[in-house]
Amino acid sequence: MEWLKQMSLKKSLSIFLVVFLLIGLISYFLPSFILSLIFPCTCYDCTCGSFNFLHIISPFIIVAAMQILAASLFYKLKLKKPISQLSMAAKRIRENDLDFSIDFISNDELGLLCQSFESMRIELLKSNRKLWQQMEERKHLNAAFAHDLRNPVTVLKGSAEILQNKLEQGNLTADKASKNIALIRQYTERIDNYIQAMTSVQKLAEIAFVPKYVKWSVLLSELDNALSILGANAEKKIKITFDGEDRQICVDKHIIHNVAENLASNALRYAKDHVSINIACDNEKVTLCVYDDGSGFSPKILEKGATPFLRDDDMEQEQNFGIGLYVCRLLCEKHGGNLTLENSENGAKATATFYFSQ
Repeated sequence: MEWLKQMSLKKSLSIFLVVFLLIGLISYFLPSFILSLIFPCTCYDCTCGSFNFLHIISPFIIVAAMQILAASLFYKLKLKKPISQLSMAAKRIRENDLDFSIDFISNDELGLLCQSFESMRIELLKSNRKLWQQMEERKHLNAAFAHDLRNPVTVLKGSAEILQNKLEQGNLTADKASKNIALIRQYTERIDNYIQAMTSVQKLAEIAFVPKYVKWSVLLSELDNALSILGANAEKKIKITFDGEDRQICVDKHIIHNVAENLASNALRYAKDHVSINIACDNEKVTLCVYDDGSGFSPKILEKGATPFLRDDDMEQEQNFGIGLYVCRLLCEKHGGNLTLENSENGAKATATFYFSQ
Protein backbone atom coordinates (compact mmCIF):
# COMPACT_ATOMS: atom_id res chain seq x y z
CA MET A 1 0.00 0.00 0.00
CA GLU A 2 3.05 2.28 -0.10
CA TRP A 3 2.15 3.47 -3.60
CA LEU A 4 -1.25 4.55 -2.28
CA LYS A 5 0.37 6.59 0.51
CA GLN A 6 2.37 8.50 -2.06
CA MET A 7 -0.73 9.47 -4.06
CA SER A 8 -2.46 12.81 -3.68
CA LEU A 9 -5.54 12.93 -1.48
CA LYS A 10 -7.80 13.58 -4.46
CA LYS A 11 -6.54 10.57 -6.46
CA SER A 12 -6.51 8.22 -3.51
CA LEU A 13 -10.04 9.23 -2.46
CA SER A 14 -11.24 8.63 -6.03
CA ILE A 15 -9.67 5.17 -6.01
CA PHE A 16 -11.27 4.34 -2.67
CA LEU A 17 -14.71 5.42 -3.90
CA VAL A 18 -14.48 3.53 -7.21
CA VAL A 19 -13.14 0.33 -5.65
CA PHE A 20 -15.69 0.23 -2.88
CA LEU A 21 -18.48 1.13 -5.30
CA LEU A 22 -17.52 -1.87 -7.43
CA ILE A 23 -17.42 -4.04 -4.34
CA GLY A 24 -20.88 -2.75 -3.41
CA LEU A 25 -22.31 -3.47 -6.87
CA ILE A 26 -20.93 -6.98 -6.84
CA SER A 27 -22.20 -7.48 -3.31
CA TYR A 28 -25.64 -6.30 -4.37
CA PHE A 29 -26.31 -9.42 -6.44
CA LEU A 30 -25.18 -11.85 -3.76
CA PRO A 31 -27.88 -11.02 -1.19
CA SER A 32 -30.46 -10.97 -4.01
CA PHE A 33 -29.47 -14.49 -4.97
CA ILE A 34 -29.56 -15.68 -1.35
CA LEU A 35 -32.93 -14.04 -0.77
CA SER A 36 -34.31 -15.63 -3.91
CA LEU A 37 -33.40 -18.99 -2.45
CA ILE A 38 -35.03 -18.20 0.88
CA PHE A 39 -38.08 -16.59 -0.66
CA PRO A 40 -38.56 -18.41 -3.96
CA CYS A 41 -40.52 -16.43 -6.50
CA THR A 42 -41.03 -17.01 -10.17
CA CYS A 43 -40.01 -13.47 -11.10
CA TYR A 44 -39.08 -10.11 -9.65
CA ASP A 45 -42.67 -9.01 -10.15
CA CYS A 46 -43.91 -11.40 -7.51
CA THR A 47 -45.96 -10.08 -4.70
CA CYS A 48 -43.73 -11.38 -1.93
CA GLY A 49 -43.65 -8.40 0.37
CA SER A 50 -40.58 -9.36 2.38
CA PHE A 51 -38.53 -10.02 -0.69
CA ASN A 52 -39.57 -6.78 -2.37
CA PHE A 53 -38.75 -4.77 0.78
CA LEU A 54 -35.28 -6.27 1.19
CA HIS A 55 -34.69 -6.04 -2.53
CA ILE A 56 -35.45 -2.31 -2.43
CA ILE A 57 -33.43 -1.33 0.68
CA SER A 58 -30.43 -3.62 0.17
CA PRO A 59 -28.70 -1.29 -2.35
CA PHE A 60 -28.91 1.61 0.09
CA ILE A 61 -27.56 -0.54 2.92
CA ILE A 62 -24.70 -1.81 0.78
CA VAL A 63 -23.80 1.68 -0.52
CA ALA A 64 -23.86 3.10 3.02
CA ALA A 65 -21.71 0.25 4.34
CA MET A 66 -19.20 0.67 1.49
CA GLN A 67 -19.00 4.42 2.12
CA ILE A 68 -18.29 3.83 5.80
CA LEU A 69 -15.60 1.25 4.98
CA ALA A 70 -14.04 3.50 2.33
CA ALA A 71 -13.99 6.50 4.69
CA SER A 72 -12.51 4.40 7.51
CA LEU A 73 -9.76 2.96 5.36
CA PHE A 74 -9.02 6.34 3.72
CA TYR A 75 -8.71 7.98 7.16
CA LYS A 76 -6.47 5.21 8.48
CA LEU A 77 -4.11 5.15 5.51
CA LYS A 78 -4.07 8.81 4.47
CA LEU A 79 -5.19 11.05 7.31
CA LYS A 80 -4.63 9.51 10.74
CA LYS A 81 -0.84 9.69 10.99
CA PRO A 82 -0.28 13.16 9.47
CA ILE A 83 -3.13 14.68 11.48
CA SER A 84 -1.69 13.12 14.64
CA GLN A 85 1.78 14.47 13.78
CA LEU A 86 0.44 17.96 13.03
CA SER A 87 -1.63 18.06 16.22
CA MET A 88 1.38 16.99 18.27
CA ALA A 89 3.59 19.56 16.52
CA ALA A 90 1.10 22.40 17.04
CA LYS A 91 0.73 21.52 20.73
CA ARG A 92 4.48 21.37 21.39
CA ILE A 93 5.17 24.56 19.45
CA ARG A 94 2.43 26.28 21.47
CA GLU A 95 4.24 25.11 24.62
CA ASN A 96 7.58 26.47 23.27
CA ASP A 97 8.93 22.92 23.08
CA LEU A 98 10.82 22.51 19.80
CA ASP A 99 12.82 19.43 20.76
CA PHE A 100 11.01 17.00 18.45
CA SER A 101 10.75 16.11 14.78
CA ILE A 102 7.97 15.23 12.35
CA ASP A 103 9.05 12.00 10.67
CA PHE A 104 5.98 11.39 8.46
CA ILE A 105 7.15 11.32 4.83
CA SER A 106 4.79 11.19 1.84
CA ASN A 107 4.12 13.09 -1.35
CA ASP A 108 0.47 13.96 -0.78
CA GLU A 109 -0.87 17.29 0.44
CA LEU A 110 -0.74 16.39 4.13
CA GLY A 111 2.76 14.98 3.73
CA LEU A 112 3.91 18.28 2.23
CA LEU A 113 2.15 20.10 5.06
CA CYS A 114 4.06 17.95 7.58
CA GLN A 115 7.30 18.78 5.81
CA SER A 116 6.42 22.50 5.97
CA PHE A 117 5.72 22.17 9.69
CA GLU A 118 9.10 20.46 10.14
CA SER A 119 10.85 23.25 8.22
CA MET A 120 9.03 25.83 10.36
CA ARG A 121 10.07 23.99 13.54
CA ILE A 122 13.71 23.94 12.44
CA GLU A 123 13.67 27.65 11.64
CA LEU A 124 11.99 28.45 14.97
CA LEU A 125 14.60 26.36 16.76
CA LYS A 126 17.39 28.24 14.98
CA SER A 127 15.78 31.57 15.83
CA ASN A 128 15.37 30.60 19.50
CA ARG A 129 18.97 29.44 19.73
CA LYS A 130 20.17 32.62 18.06
CA LEU A 131 18.05 34.71 20.42
CA TRP A 132 19.37 32.78 23.40
CA GLN A 133 22.93 33.28 22.16
CA GLN A 134 22.32 37.00 21.77
CA MET A 135 20.91 37.20 25.29
CA GLU A 136 23.96 35.37 26.64
CA GLU A 137 26.23 37.70 24.69
CA ARG A 138 24.38 40.67 26.13
CA LYS A 139 24.77 39.26 29.66
CA HIS A 140 28.51 38.77 29.16
CA LEU A 141 28.80 42.21 27.61
CA ASN A 142 26.99 43.88 30.51
CA ALA A 143 29.05 41.92 33.03
CA ALA A 144 32.30 42.88 31.31
CA PHE A 145 31.17 46.50 31.09
CA ALA A 146 30.27 46.60 34.79
CA HIS A 147 33.55 44.91 35.75
CA ASP A 148 35.69 47.34 33.74
CA LEU A 149 33.82 50.34 35.13
CA ARG A 150 34.65 49.31 38.68
CA ASN A 151 38.26 50.55 38.63
CA PRO A 152 37.55 54.03 37.17
CA VAL A 153 34.67 54.52 39.59
CA THR A 154 36.91 53.50 42.50
CA VAL A 155 39.56 55.99 41.40
CA LEU A 156 36.99 58.77 41.09
CA LYS A 157 35.57 58.05 44.54
CA GLY A 158 39.07 57.98 46.03
CA SER A 159 40.03 61.27 44.38
CA ALA A 160 36.82 62.92 45.59
CA GLU A 161 37.43 61.70 49.15
CA ILE A 162 41.01 63.00 49.09
CA LEU A 163 39.83 66.41 47.92
CA GLN A 164 37.11 66.49 50.57
CA ASN A 165 39.49 65.46 53.40
CA LYS A 166 42.13 68.00 52.44
CA LEU A 167 39.46 70.67 52.09
CA GLU A 168 38.11 69.87 55.57
CA GLN A 169 41.63 69.88 57.03
CA GLY A 170 42.38 73.20 55.39
CA ASN A 171 45.59 72.03 53.67
CA LEU A 172 44.30 71.79 50.10
CA THR A 173 46.80 73.54 47.88
CA ALA A 174 46.28 74.50 44.25
CA ASP A 175 48.92 71.97 43.15
CA LYS A 176 47.26 69.04 44.99
CA ALA A 177 43.82 70.08 43.78
CA SER A 178 45.11 70.35 40.21
CA LYS A 179 46.55 66.83 40.31
CA ASN A 180 43.34 65.32 41.66
CA ILE A 181 41.18 67.25 39.20
CA ALA A 182 43.38 66.07 36.32
CA LEU A 183 43.00 62.48 37.52
CA ILE A 184 39.24 62.89 37.81
CA ARG A 185 39.08 64.31 34.30
CA GLN A 186 41.20 61.46 32.92
CA TYR A 187 38.99 58.76 34.40
CA THR A 188 35.81 60.64 33.50
CA GLU A 189 36.91 60.59 29.86
CA ARG A 190 37.69 56.90 30.22
CA ILE A 191 34.16 56.20 31.47
CA ASP A 192 32.77 58.28 28.60
CA ASN A 193 34.78 56.16 26.16
CA TYR A 194 33.39 53.03 27.79
CA ILE A 195 29.85 54.30 27.37
CA GLN A 196 30.43 55.19 23.72
CA ALA A 197 31.92 51.76 23.07
CA MET A 198 28.98 50.07 24.79
CA THR A 199 26.52 52.16 22.78
CA SER A 200 28.20 51.29 19.49
CA VAL A 201 28.04 47.57 20.28
CA GLN A 202 24.38 47.71 21.28
CA LYS A 203 23.54 49.48 18.03
CA LEU A 204 24.87 46.46 16.15
CA ALA A 205 21.77 44.51 17.17
CA GLU A 206 19.71 47.05 15.21
CA ILE A 207 21.77 46.75 12.02
CA ALA A 208 19.72 44.98 9.36
CA PHE A 209 21.30 42.37 7.09
CA VAL A 210 20.38 43.61 3.59
CA PRO A 211 22.00 41.47 0.89
CA LYS A 212 21.95 42.75 -2.67
CA TYR A 213 23.48 41.57 -5.91
CA VAL A 214 26.74 43.31 -6.69
CA LYS A 215 29.44 42.61 -9.24
CA TRP A 216 32.57 41.09 -7.71
CA SER A 217 34.89 43.50 -9.57
CA VAL A 218 32.90 46.51 -8.32
CA LEU A 219 33.10 45.35 -4.70
CA LEU A 220 36.84 44.74 -5.04
CA SER A 221 37.40 48.21 -6.48
CA GLU A 222 35.55 49.83 -3.58
CA LEU A 223 37.47 47.79 -1.00
CA ASP A 224 40.79 48.50 -2.69
CA ASN A 225 40.19 52.26 -2.60
CA ALA A 226 39.04 52.31 1.05
CA LEU A 227 41.81 50.06 2.38
CA SER A 228 44.54 51.84 0.40
CA ILE A 229 43.51 55.14 2.02
CA LEU A 230 43.74 53.55 5.47
CA GLY A 231 47.26 52.32 4.70
CA ALA A 232 48.35 55.74 3.45
CA ASN A 233 46.99 57.48 6.54
CA ALA A 234 48.84 55.02 8.80
CA GLU A 235 52.07 55.59 6.83
CA LYS A 236 52.59 51.82 6.55
CA LYS A 237 52.79 49.52 3.54
CA ILE A 238 49.61 47.68 2.67
CA LYS A 239 49.39 45.01 -0.02
CA ILE A 240 45.95 43.95 -1.29
CA THR A 241 45.41 40.84 -3.45
CA PHE A 242 42.23 39.40 -4.92
CA ASP A 243 41.07 35.95 -6.02
CA GLY A 244 37.90 34.78 -7.73
CA GLU A 245 36.06 35.11 -11.03
CA ASP A 246 34.14 38.27 -11.81
CA ARG A 247 30.39 37.60 -11.40
CA GLN A 248 27.29 38.72 -9.56
CA ILE A 249 27.23 37.80 -5.86
CA CYS A 250 24.48 38.40 -3.28
CA VAL A 251 26.07 40.02 -0.22
CA ASP A 252 25.66 42.96 2.14
CA LYS A 253 28.60 45.05 0.97
CA HIS A 254 28.22 47.52 3.85
CA ILE A 255 28.91 44.74 6.36
CA ILE A 256 31.91 43.54 4.33
CA HIS A 257 33.25 47.10 4.12
CA ASN A 258 32.82 47.59 7.87
CA VAL A 259 34.64 44.36 8.76
CA ALA A 260 37.42 44.93 6.23
CA GLU A 261 38.08 48.45 7.47
CA ASN A 262 38.02 47.40 11.13
CA LEU A 263 40.40 44.47 10.61
CA ALA A 264 42.72 46.57 8.44
CA SER A 265 42.80 49.38 11.02
CA ASN A 266 43.55 46.90 13.79
CA ALA A 267 46.36 45.32 11.75
CA LEU A 268 47.86 48.72 10.83
CA ARG A 269 47.83 49.73 14.50
CA TYR A 270 50.02 46.80 15.57
CA ALA A 271 52.03 46.14 12.40
CA LYS A 272 55.69 47.06 12.40
CA ASP A 273 55.81 48.05 8.76
CA HIS A 274 53.64 45.90 6.51
CA VAL A 275 50.04 44.60 6.23
CA SER A 276 48.81 42.08 3.64
CA ILE A 277 45.15 41.62 2.77
CA ASN A 278 43.70 38.89 0.58
CA ILE A 279 40.06 38.98 -0.53
CA ALA A 280 38.77 35.81 -2.21
CA CYS A 281 35.45 34.62 -3.61
CA ASP A 282 34.33 31.03 -4.27
CA ASN A 283 30.95 29.44 -5.00
CA GLU A 284 29.46 30.08 -1.56
CA LYS A 285 31.30 32.82 0.32
CA VAL A 286 33.67 35.76 0.43
CA THR A 287 36.82 35.25 2.52
CA LEU A 288 38.86 38.16 3.89
CA CYS A 289 42.32 37.43 5.35
CA VAL A 290 44.32 40.19 7.03
CA TYR A 291 47.99 39.63 7.97
CA ASP A 292 50.36 41.95 9.80
CA ASP A 293 54.06 41.73 10.71
CA GLY A 294 53.55 42.67 14.35
CA SER A 295 54.06 40.57 17.46
CA GLY A 296 50.84 38.61 16.89
CA PHE A 297 47.90 37.95 19.18
CA SER A 298 48.67 37.07 22.77
CA PRO A 299 47.71 33.65 24.16
CA LYS A 300 44.92 35.37 26.10
CA ILE A 301 43.26 36.71 22.95
CA LEU A 302 43.79 33.44 21.07
CA GLU A 303 42.11 31.61 23.95
CA LYS A 304 39.19 34.01 24.49
CA GLY A 305 38.71 35.08 20.88
CA ALA A 306 36.92 38.27 19.86
CA THR A 307 35.51 39.11 23.30
CA PRO A 308 34.42 42.64 24.28
CA PHE A 309 36.49 44.54 26.87
CA LEU A 310 39.26 41.95 26.60
CA ARG A 311 42.70 43.56 26.45
CA ASP A 312 46.00 42.18 25.36
CA ASP A 313 49.04 42.50 27.58
CA ASP A 314 50.05 45.51 25.47
CA MET A 315 49.04 48.70 27.30
CA GLU A 316 48.38 50.41 23.94
CA GLN A 317 45.07 48.59 23.91
CA GLU A 318 43.86 50.37 27.02
CA GLN A 319 41.53 52.64 25.06
CA ASN A 320 40.40 50.05 22.50
CA PHE A 321 38.49 47.81 24.92
CA GLY A 322 38.62 44.86 22.46
CA ILE A 323 35.52 46.27 20.76
CA GLY A 324 36.88 46.30 17.19
CA LEU A 325 37.32 42.55 16.87
CA TYR A 326 34.06 41.93 18.70
CA VAL A 327 32.22 44.19 16.22
CA CYS A 328 33.80 42.28 13.32
CA ARG A 329 32.72 38.96 14.81
CA LEU A 330 29.11 40.09 15.24
CA LEU A 331 28.94 41.45 11.70
CA CYS A 332 30.40 38.23 10.27
CA GLU A 333 27.78 36.22 12.15
CA LYS A 334 25.04 38.48 10.77
CA HIS A 335 26.30 37.51 7.33
CA GLY A 336 26.25 33.79 8.18
CA GLY A 337 30.02 33.57 8.58
CA ASN A 338 32.57 33.83 11.36
CA LEU A 339 35.81 35.46 12.46
CA THR A 340 38.95 33.42 13.18
CA LEU A 341 42.01 34.77 14.99
CA GLU A 342 45.41 33.06 14.82
CA ASN A 343 49.11 33.75 14.53
CA SER A 344 51.11 33.20 11.35
CA GLU A 345 54.87 32.87 11.03
CA ASN A 346 55.32 36.63 10.71
CA GLY A 347 52.58 38.03 12.95
CA ALA A 348 48.82 38.07 13.48
CA LYS A 349 46.22 36.73 11.06
CA ALA A 350 42.47 37.45 11.09
CA THR A 351 40.12 35.59 8.73
CA ALA A 352 36.53 36.75 8.15
CA THR A 353 33.98 34.82 6.08
CA PHE A 354 30.71 36.06 4.58
CA TYR A 355 28.36 33.48 3.06
CA PHE A 356 26.19 34.41 0.10
CA SER A 357 22.50 34.97 0.71
CA GLN A 358 20.30 32.32 -0.93
